[in-house]
Amino acid sequence: MRKISFVALFAALVMSVNATDLWTGTKHVSWNDGGVQIAATAFASAQPGQKIVVTYTGASDGIEFKVMNKNFDHLAGSREAAWIKDDNTFEQFLTAPAVDSLKAYGLELIGANFTCTKVELLDGKALKEGFTVWTGFFWADEWSTLELYYNGYAGVDFSKATALRIYSEANRSDFVINVMEAWGDDGKIADQSAMTVGEGYMELALTDALRTRLSAAPRWMIQFNKEAGNPFNVTDIVLVMDKGETQALEHTAVEAKTVKTIENGQVVIIKNGVRYNALGAQL
Repeated sequence: MRKISFVALFAALVMSVNATDLWTGTKHVSWNDGGVQIAATAFASAQPGQKIVVTYTGASDGIEFKVMNKNFDHLAGSREAAWIKDDNTFEQFLTAPAVDSLKAYGLELIGANFTCTKVELLDGKALKEGFTVWTGFFWADEWSTLELYYNGYAGVDFSKATALRIYSEANRSDFVINVMEAWGDDGKIADQSAMTVGEGYMELALTDALRTRLSAAPRWMIQFNKEAGNPFNVTDIVLVMDKGETQALEHTAVEAKTVKTIENGQVVIIKNGVRYNALGAQL
């Protein structure tokens, strides 16, 4: 069972009054039976930081969140190896690119074996400053690995990224972090020895070599070991962007001859023939 802080639990109880039912029913989800599909119109009022909550029964494998474009890309910010079991709920917090994809294409929930009974859109939490690759609550215990699909960072202009921040509720820094793209020594990108300690986060300053490696990685696998201390929640994976090189999205999208499209689950804005990502950085 996922662990959650008392503060987050209280916030979740308070904000549950703002729930919007996206889908209700009884649908067995499997690769043969298909998934639950929710039209883009259902997400018209969705905002970054909100969460999709899926209620399920009889689960014995995993759950995947996909946008219904031609490739059925994984939803930006969703987890690979998101295992679910028995009767419970699963929360998927929404990043800004995820919201844009959902509004453009809608959502499919798919997996090997579970019965879906409800899908809700609830208020969630405020996003950190920067480009949020993932946000949520991930319980870091003994060699726990948060696996993220590449769609979460596929549209980022890494030349403007200055650091990778890993936020948690650990209130300490004496734990292991391995940033990887695959299992084995060759798959390791960096670890906590290269990081500095911030207020509530560990920060990896990005060199050109790290930018190249992270941007080309087929997935991010961020592994934690609690060491001698207590286990804790990981809450956000954020790329810090060079503010001097970016401009707000609204300033790139409001003028005429601006087209917004989705590529690999990420927003691409084309304005006067120039391509920008969701942060307004030129691609």
